[in-house]
Amino acid sequence: MLNKKDMMILSILQERARTPISEIAKQVGLSENGVRYRLEKLEEESYIKNYAVLLNPKNFGKKTFAIFDIEMEPKKMKEGIDKLYSIEELIRIYQTTGQYSIKAFGLFDDEEELTNFISGRFLSEIPVRNYSVNIVTRSIKDDIYKV
Repeated sequence: MLNKKDMMILSILQERARTPISEIAKQVGLSENGVRYRLEKLEEESYIKNYAVLLNPKNFGKKTFAIFDIEMEPKKMKEGIDKLYSIEELIRIYQTTGQYSIKAFGLFDDEEELTNFISGRFLSEIPVRNYSVNIVTRSIKDDIYKV
């Protein structure tokens, strides 16, 4: 179980992962070595998965964000998941319950690239039984888990 100081450290890092240890130490009332020790422990216990830079896809020309609901042939599920995983346009893939057993999120330059993707690689390489695609028109909340 995390204590209050650990939660404070995680909160600070979520706001700005590059916060210097000396600054974290001041904010939580610990020594720098104390903060280093707690960070190592939080990493070892998998509270911290990674430190990452979050890029803005639109600045890289990826202006179309699509959500795929995919129903795969049950006997070809593993093969299909492996193929989905290898497609670079798909940035998140989840196995779910319900009619559509896979939900995948993809980034594309524009709607034409999305259409070419669907009619090309997607339908020819993936054992799809049924699917639907939705284009995101506006992001209302796009967040990660926070403490």
